[in-house]
Amino acid sequence: MGSAPPAPGGGTRLATQRDIELASLLYRSGILSQEQIQGALGHQGRLLSEGKILSLPEVLVEQAHMTAEVAATFTLAPLEKLQPFDGYRLDARIGDGASARVYRGAYLPKDLAVAVKVLHPEQALQEKPLKRFVREARLLCKLRHDNVVKGYECRNVKGFWFLSMEWLQGGTVLERIDKRGPVEANAALHITRQVARALSFLYSQGIVHRDIKPGNILVDDAWNVKLIDLGLCRILGKTEEASGTTVGTVGYISPEQAKGMSDLDIRSDIYSLGVTLYHMVVGEVPFSGENDLEVMSKQILQSLKSDRLKSVNIAPYVHFAIEKMMAKDRDIRFQHPDDLVRDLDGYLDTVQFQPIPLARPVAETKGREPPRTQPRSDVKPTAPISRRKRYR
Repeated sequence: MGSAPPAPGGGTRLATQRDIELASLLYRSGILSQEQIQGALGHQGRLLSEGKILSLPEVLVEQAHMTAEVAATFTLAPLEKLQPFDGYRLDARIGDGASARVYRGAYLPKDLAVAVKVLHPEQALQEKPLKRFVREARLLCKLRHDNVVKGYECRNVKGFWFLSMEWLQGGTVLERIDKRGPVEANAALHITRQVARALSFLYSQGIVHRDIKPGNILVDDAWNVKLIDLGLCRILGKTEEASGTTVGTVGYISPEQAKGMSDLDIRSDIYSLGVTLYHMVVGEVPFSGENDLEVMSKQILQSLKSDRLKSVNIAPYVHFAIEKMMAKDRDIRFQHPDDLVRDLDGYLDTVQFQPIPLARPVAETKGREPPRTQPRSDVKPTAPISRRKRYR
């Protein structure tokens, strides 16, 4: 399959640039065939020559390739303007990933701040991405742990699939690094141990996350952490991707993920958490390259360069923890997140670390929602997610 559909008859494109981009997206996603796209664009051109202007989605509805409800989801209008979800107000888009966009908003019946994750329209038309989204939603609505973001409700409204979640004032660790630079080492260890607690809980539920990275960790100004995005998680005991399939974000994946091994366990997440700790204290990922293949090769073969860690003047323990978590041989890593938590607790107790809340700029404190009591897990919202390039 090529990267873009052919032009309609005569090679003359009469569609708008937006329609051409949408046609290419539908073609590359495997939603429509080359013949269907070519026929739709050609028909659109003929209609235009007759003075009838239809968008590509409207043409696809006319040709019975798409329902009117689904066609309406390919709108250029911001969802903050459309406000398609009854009971919710979308205030601003705060994240845009490979499969979904995330909005800050409110659940109006209870006046609660929420994050609303909306699946991209083309993803909703594909079986695997839709199943993955619904599976993640069901897990987040069921799981309850202090360091895992709570899910409240998942529905399809007017063709849009959305998941509402609790809101954590702050942002992702990646955003914090981008705005403020490397994280102070002890604070980074504090973040790491909270993520490790989340991983321990998920593993007790038979879940391996498979996409641990700074962009999937929320942190507020009191250094409270929530792990997000279970879209790529593996449910142990269930067969999903075939052996040889790489899953995850290449800058953070374990060597066994890079190899496409099918027997991943929690030690893979521990490796990714080690890369995340490295990124926090150094300000960059340990392995980079011209392309994803080069990075994956380094994850498998290249040793961690200790001189880069030494150059940022971190305590020997931090250096040790990163190297142990990122051992190429998974038998050398911490074998369970609980082992890592105990180790981090012991060190942080030794240095008498107490997280000091960070003051926000005055402009960012305005309009902050007051603390609220969270609803029971069996009640509908009474309700963020962040940047990613990843294999799925």
